Amino acid sequence: MFRLFASGFALAVLALTGPVSADDKKDKEKFTVWTREINGIDLKFEMGKTTAKYHVHSGDNVCVVTSKVKYDKDTVTSEVTDVDVKGEFPNAPKKGEKISFKWVVKDEVATLSDLTGDGTENAKNVIESEYKLKK
Repeated sequence: MFRLFASGFALAVLALTGPVSADDKKDKEKFTVWTREINGIDLKFEMGKTTAKYHVHSGDNVCVVTSKVKYDKDTVTSEVTDVDVKGEFPNAPKKGEKISFKWVVKDEVATLSDLTGDGTENAKNVIESEYKLKK
């Protein structure tokens, strides 16, 4: 069930090592956070310029997928770079898997559609929909 989530997205926070200089702080990627709830599953997408982190929460089960992303007009291409699973997430995505989807933002609502790629067959019903901007 959550493999589809990995297929549906892709979002990441870059890990910094060593001391942080003023220049490093300027270069730190900023993320816009989008959320959706469906049938007890909470989805949170942290969308950045080059990375994205997708969170799926279902009770005590959590899967966080980090991906590098590329934008081409309204289409996002996402490649999994890291997966962190807590609890039980059968068929969690694997590093290197790729997906793409249409991502259209209007005001405080983002619409995800046209999900394709590795393991997306069953993901569309959960992933494709509207996401609200988290302030």
